[in-house]
Amino acid sequence: MILKNFYTYFLVLLSILCKAQEADSLKPKLWTASANAEYGMVLPTNIHLKSYPHKAFAAYSFEFLKQTNGEKDWESLYNHPQIGVGFIAFDFLQNRQMGSPFAIYGIYNAKIKQWGSLKWYHNINLGISFNSNPFDLDKGYYNTSVGSKTNMFIGLGTGLYYEIGKHFDLGMNLKFNHLSNGSLKIPNKGLNSVTPQLSLVYYPERVSLKKADTITLNKEKYNTLEFSVFAGRKDAFYKGERRDEVKLYDGFDYSIYGAEAFYLRQYSAKSAYGIGVGITQDEEYNHSMYVSDSTVYQKKRFSKNQLLFSVIPTYRLMIGNLYVNVGAGYYVLKKTTKYDKTAFFQRIALQYQFTDRLFASFGINAYDFHVANYLEWKLGYTFSKKVRK
Repeated sequence: MILKNFYTYFLVLLSILCKAQEADSLKPKLWTASANAEYGMVLPTNIHLKSYPHKAFAAYSFEFLKQTNGEKDWESLYNHPQIGVGFIAFDFLQNRQMGSPFAIYGIYNAKIKQWGSLKWYHNINLGISFNSNPFDLDKGYYNTSVGSKTNMFIGLGTGLYYEIGKHFDLGMNLKFNHLSNGSLKIPNKGLNSVTPQLSLVYYPERVSLKKADTITLNKEKYNTLEFSVFAGRKDAFYKGERRDEVKLYDGFDYSIYGAEAFYLRQYSAKSAYGIGVGITQDEEYNHSMYVSDSTVYQKKRFSKNQLLFSVIPTYRLMIGNLYVNVGAGYYVLKKTTKYDKTAFFQRIALQYQFTDRLFASFGINAYDFHVANYLEWKLGYTFSKKVRK
C-alpha cells in the first residue's frame, strides 16, 4: 500500500511538472514524435546477475515531445531543448524470469552542437516502471536487483541525429537505463543496463527559433532564504552477527521526517550555490534490531529519541521554474556504530516553483555516493528573495 500511494503521488507530481513547464497550449507545429528500439546488455552488478549466461535485452519506446523556440528565457539559455513524455517496454529475452517491466517517463532532450544536418543531443528520462519481478524467497527467486514490482526509472543518453528531408531525423544513441525503488523495499541493488538505441523522429513542422534581438533575458540575480519540511519512508533489515539465523533481508519499515532552511546566492542565469541546515527525525537511527528464537525484533536505541542535525552545502541548476539541487551533507552529532549508515550523505532533487514563493521537491537521499537511503518528499516556502546589488 505504501508503494502504491508513493508512486501515485509521484505520477501526479510528474504530470504537474511536465504540464506546468508548458504554460501555453501545445501548438500543432511545435510537437514531434519518435519511435525507438534498443538492444543491449544488463550490467552484472551483483552476484545473481553475474550468474546469468545471457545478459542481452531489448526495449522499445515511443515519445511525444514539444519543441521549444525561445519564447521563454530558459529555452534560449538551454539551447532550445525538447520536453515531453514517453513509454518504454523491456524484454529480457532469455531471462524473462526478471519480469517484463514497462515505464512512463518525462523527457528532457537538449542539443549540444549542430553541424548542418547533423545534430548532437543528450537526453534525460525520469519516471515510474511497473511489472518487474522482485526478489522473493518464498517463490525461490533470489535476484537482489529489485525488491518491488514498481520502481523508479532513470534513463541517460547521448547521440547523433541526421535530418532526412523536411520531416524526419534518424538517430543513434548510447543509453544507460536504471531501475530501483530508492530503498522503499529491499533488496534494492538496482538493475542497470547499457545499450545503443536507434531512433526515428517525425516533425510535422520544424520549429522556427525566435531571433536573439527579439528576446529579453532577465539578468537579475537573487539571494534567497527558503524553509521546507520533508518526509520519507525506507525499508531496513537486520545486519548483525546472528543474521544467519533469520530470513534474508528480514527487518522493518521506518519513517523519516524533518525541516530545513537554505540560503542560496544566484551567480548566473543558470546557477546558484548556498548552504543549508536541517533537523531530521530518523526512526531507523532511533531503533536497533536483535534476534531471539530465530526472529528479528526491534527496540528503542536511546532513552529519548535523538534528532539529527545536518549541514548541507548545495549547488542549484535552474531551468525556468524547475530546479535541480545537488548537495552533500553531514550529520554533525550522529553517533555511529558498526552497522550504522555513515554521517556523510548525498542528495539530488528536483524542485518546482509553483509560485514565486511556494515550491515542492522530490529527491534521493543517499550514502557512499551510490546507495539510496530513502526517497524524500518536500514542501517549502521562500521567505526572502532579494535582488543582488
